[in-house]
Amino acid sequence: MYRRGFYLMTVSFCMAISCLVASCTYMQNAAKQSKYARIQEVNPSQRNLKHMIDRQTFFVYGRIVDATNSYSGRPIAVAAFSNLYVRNELVDVTHVAHAGTQYGLNLPDGAYELLAFADQDQNGALDQTEVVGRRQIGLDVESYSEKVAENIDIRLSEQESVDWAINIPVPEIAHSQESLFFPQGSIRDLNDPLFDSDIAALGMYEPAAFLEKAPTMFYALEEESYKIPVVFVHGIGGSAREFAEIVSALDRERYKPWFFYYPSGTDLDQLAEIFYEIFLSGHAVSGSVRPVIVVAHSMGGLVVREALNKYRGDESENRVDLFITIASPLGGHPAAAMGEERGPFVVPSWRDLNPDGSFIKRLFRKPLPSHVSHLLVYTYANPETLKLGENSDGVVPLSSQLHPIAQSQATEQFGFNSSHTGVLQDPDAIQHIVRSIGRIKSPYPESHIKAAMAGGYDVVLDESYSGKEKYFIRTRGKYMSLLADGTLDTLGDTTLEHFVDVAQGRAEAATDAETAWLKFSRDYPHYAE
Repeated sequence: MYRRGFYLMTVSFCMAISCLVASCTYMQNAAKQSKYARIQEVNPSQRNLKHMIDRQTFFVYGRIVDATNSYSGRPIAVAAFSNLYVRNELVDVTHVAHAGTQYGLNLPDGAYELLAFADQDQNGALDQTEVVGRRQIGLDVESYSEKVAENIDIRLSEQESVDWAINIPVPEIAHSQESLFFPQGSIRDLNDPLFDSDIAALGMYEPAAFLEKAPTMFYALEEESYKIPVVFVHGIGGSAREFAEIVSALDRERYKPWFFYYPSGTDLDQLAEIFYEIFLSGHAVSGSVRPVIVVAHSMGGLVVREALNKYRGDESENRVDLFITIASPLGGHPAAAMGEERGPFVVPSWRDLNPDGSFIKRLFRKPLPSHVSHLLVYTYANPETLKLGENSDGVVPLSSQLHPIAQSQATEQFGFNSSHTGVLQDPDAIQHIVRSIGRIKSPYPESHIKAAMAGGYDVVLDESYSGKEKYFIRTRGKYMSLLADGTLDTLGDTTLEHFVDVAQGRAEAATDAETAWLKFSRDYPHYAE
């Protein structure tokens, strides 16, 4: 009974939080939280504090900038040190494969020194002599009301030392492909252990522990490309793996799956701000002129709907053309209030699911942006033998899925005789979702898409080519060739026009794709003609 109650929460949402608060796993985590509280009283530290789920923490994001390319090929890490309780306490650290990508940290209130390290002696450990960048930051709700500090870039400089001992092991990269464009460990297979149920459960009960394993919350199945991104967002206790069958049905020549894999116990306002910063702002992951599609299951739909409220109208923002919610509790969940009343400790996201709470009451304060079409998918097959209360899919009441304002804003509504999680494997639902995705087309004409699909050139490229330059020639070389010789029109696109000007000697190269083409046309002129 206990395991079954927990299963319903972690795999789907919750049948009733009253069952969950009696589960073995919940009680084990309640005991952990009590232990953290006792430790904090006797031996306080920022590192211990960030594991206490009733204390606020801040997500800190930024880019590691190596303007002089001084640390190419060296593993980089960003670490946060505090003097609040313990002198020079290491509170959090994020490892990245190379400069130019994003880092992420999870930190309680307070002042921090952020240090960037490079493994210069390549001994597999970072020490106090290998500091290559630093920045100060103070975290409080007055400065960061959404508890997200974005664009905290760290510029690398000359190597220096600090006056305290540091020893940070450089982890081996396993189960992932190193990316030229994304943070370390972002490219994963859906069978990767990172998406196992025990890690997903950490995200609900121990967000800080989850973020030590998955700090950037962005994952992809492939390297950056011309394809339209489809962002999948799981529900409470879920993971990217839940979307495996929808992903397998996608046209992978035209669409690429991205995933927001987040600690689902965290408060939803904060998660919405993080989603905006990663996927919508254009600062962390750029969609360029491509449209973006979002597919959100269960509570994930609330996170994304709030993120859409944060659009600012900036030209740099990525544009969501299609937003699909699947069995989402758009009106909240009535069991959430019960969890607040009965639980030894309250998971923050439960509080936000309370239909009478401020999050749900504010969720539809703005209409959807005009460019967003909303497909509202609801489910109504209750698999329980004993059916209590109003109609539901076994987890979320139908009245919540069909919240009146959400219905009024939806472009299309479609119901399936599926259970809350069963819908993600339902062939009819998958077909409808994939068909809806297929209506979103690239802004480029089919001639350009076909040329991009043709790939690049499998030739020997020497060490004068950077990793990104090699990537462009080997994956987009044929498209670049057709642009350079005028076979493909530039369509008035300033980026394409500048590439052609560079290829024809009328402008200086400014991007990796442009420098790659100049080198390639020099080394392999017969391909470039």
